[in-house]
Amino acid sequence: MKKFLKLTKINLYTFFDIHKIINARGFKEVKKVLPMLLLYIFSFGFLMFTFYKGIAFVIDGLIQLNMPYIILVMIMVMVSVTSALTTVFKVNKTLFNAKDYSFLLSLPIKKRTIISSKIINLYIINFVFAAMLLIPTYIAYILKVDVNIWFHFLYLTTFFLIPVVPTIIGCLIGTIFMAIVSKLKYKTSIDILISILFIFAIYYLSYKIQSMSSMDLANISTSIVDKFNNLYPLTKVYLNIMKDNSLFDLILFVVLSLGLYQAFKYSIVKFFNGINSKLSEVTIVNKYQDKDVKVSNKLYSLYKKEIKKYFSSSLYVLNTAIGCIMLLLVLGAFAIFGGDTIDKVLEMPELSNYLVFYGPLVFGVFCVLSCTTNSSISLEGKNLWILKSLPINIKDIFISKVMVNLTILLPTLLVSSIILTYIAKLSIIQFIALLFTPVMYAFFISGFGLLINLFFPDFNWTNEVKVIKQSIAVLASLAVGMLVAMGPLFIKTDMNKTLYSFLIGVIVFILTLILYYILFNKGKRIFKSL
Repeated sequence: MKKFLKLTKINLYTFFDIHKIINARGFKEVKKVLPMLLLYIFSFGFLMFTFYKGIAFVIDGLIQLNMPYIILVMIMVMVSVTSALTTVFKVNKTLFNAKDYSFLLSLPIKKRTIISSKIINLYIINFVFAAMLLIPTYIAYILKVDVNIWFHFLYLTTFFLIPVVPTIIGCLIGTIFMAIVSKLKYKTSIDILISILFIFAIYYLSYKIQSMSSMDLANISTSIVDKFNNLYPLTKVYLNIMKDNSLFDLILFVVLSLGLYQAFKYSIVKFFNGINSKLSEVTIVNKYQDKDVKVSNKLYSLYKKEIKKYFSSSLYVLNTAIGCIMLLLVLGAFAIFGGDTIDKVLEMPELSNYLVFYGPLVFGVFCVLSCTTNSSISLEGKNLWILKSLPINIKDIFISKVMVNLTILLPTLLVSSIILTYIAKLSIIQFIALLFTPVMYAFFISGFGLLINLFFPDFNWTNEVKVIKQSIAVLASLAVGMLVAMGPLFIKTDMNKTLYSFLIGVIVFILTLILYYILFNKGKRIFKSL
């Protein structure tokens, strides 16, 4: 138990970067991590406040239907579905195929302890995010509905158990999904496609919810709860607990949650080696042919290495190409359905006109959302020394990483510019502006992402999610990039829109020249010291 608790604590400290503050030597090391922790706290607080306002709004409608308890079950369903879905995508690199598994096995720790710790880590991460919904729900409910002391006991008891079974379900689905996908030839592409569909489904649902009244949401919540009573048996049990204050159902909820956890843990420990080896095995079918050996120059070889690494990770592709994907989908919708139709569907009358007038600047916003370089140094991990030991100019290493980002952005900008020019019947000057300014943004964000990652590298990661989505470099490059890209959109001017776009492009070009000068000088010195 002692080793289990210590291992769990270390994993959590690493995930939330708490260990860097605890083990920091002086304020200089603390201030590198403190902004990230403060950002976590602010983000959690802001999201909880937002959820509270939305939940209180729905409760008002449910009170009119005399069914306020439905919101408790609805949030339980939302937490369960979210926990299960996020676990599906996390189980492959957290429970199975974990980079630290071989290292942990070499320590005097039982395999059962290691696996139990990883399952608990999945649960705790899900619980932290579940708490952002469960706590605001509790506060909103007790403020708007008269409750007795027994309610507090029931709610707080189930509070910690709600994510348990969904985490197990997510692990099972994720394992089966990875077992199927790992046998397919284009498994990374399939993973990316499914993730994109999931993200856009979430965007669509959140957009539709914004236009609904409290009574609409109340009726939808009731309908969803009714359907989940049949799909997920614990929904019915939880409904009885909250509605009837049923002690029997509370005991059943606790026994089922803990019993299923123990059964799942026992099964995973028993069959872990077989499952892990099956999921990590790679089958290569390749017919050998005697060919002339091709020799590439150093820069091109570096570029090929970087591009292969990029497309080998569905998580990396998805989180860095989302801006390009969104831009192409939006323009594709305009081309197919027409601007007026899209304006009506999205209930934004001037959207198409705004896109035409400020196209170059809007394209720039999508560019800063797609940055591969802000985590490219960190992703080298403990293999950075290999790259540094090669007889290669550091400038070529930087250029190869920038080229990967440009490979994603430049073709997207060209296709998008052609589509918008065709739809809006733009002139040749407007087409040039539509290319020039976004291309400047593309070069800017590519260099800035790399530079900021040199200042804030993170090599002590066991899961690439940490550096791709949660690192200081990623958040800083996104914040600064959005400021540079969206700032000009809020400046009111009577200047011709095309001329204004050219002017912004020239300013970004000058900033980019300064940026690359810093990157190829100070950046080199920082890289050598890493």
